[in-house]
Amino acid sequence: MKKQMKICLLLAGIILLSACGAKNVINTPQLSVKVVETIPAAAAPDWVNSTQEFWEKDGRYFYRGTAEGFTNLEAAKRAASANARVNLAEQIKNVVRNEFSRALEAGAYDENTGGYLKDVFFSAVENITLSGVEVQQSYLQRLLESNDMNQRLYYRAYVLSAISKTDYYKLVRAAFSDTKAQVAANKSAKQLALETEARFWQQQQAALPAVPQAEAAQ
Repeated sequence: MKKQMKICLLLAGIILLSACGAKNVINTPQLSVKVVETIPAAAAPDWVNSTQEFWEKDGRYFYRGTAEGFTNLEAAKRAASANARVNLAEQIKNVVRNEFSRALEAGAYDENTGGYLKDVFFSAVENITLSGVEVQQSYLQRLLESNDMNQRLYYRAYVLSAISKTDYYKLVRAAFSDTKAQVAANKSAKQLALETEARFWQQQQAALPAVPQAEAAQ
């Protein structure tokens, strides 16, 4: 009898603890997001679903800008365009800095002179305004976000910006020109700048794809 009583009390305690624990559980409303409209009304182009935000193709550099959460279509598009332009410019400057470093490291130089030249060149790149960035395409999705309590409509915008290698090279030439002007009084730095610039363009030329003889003859 006592054993049965203990078992009953134990079961009652378990049930009580379960009930108390249930009071502390927060039931989160189920959230769902679905696309209800696209602009243009077509499947998303490949660049929208690309795993890369920045890439080079056919003599141009591309950047995919995005913006989300805007209830106004034009505001979403403007925000995505600004994102694409600003980030493409920054990515291009990173490319120039990396290519300069590669050209510098390919030669023999004094560490102090090389460090000084790199600082001047990087500063020149940062201070140059990149021109030629253009918006190529845009793709917008109108999204319906809903849960058990409410719904919300907003836009997700994708904008593809691009810049040609010609404009990329303009930035490079401007950066080297500014750098050489700043280090003109330092004979060693000036000479190193000239050597590095020559290697830079040699490496750029070497990176170009070979032109078949049939095409070259045309």
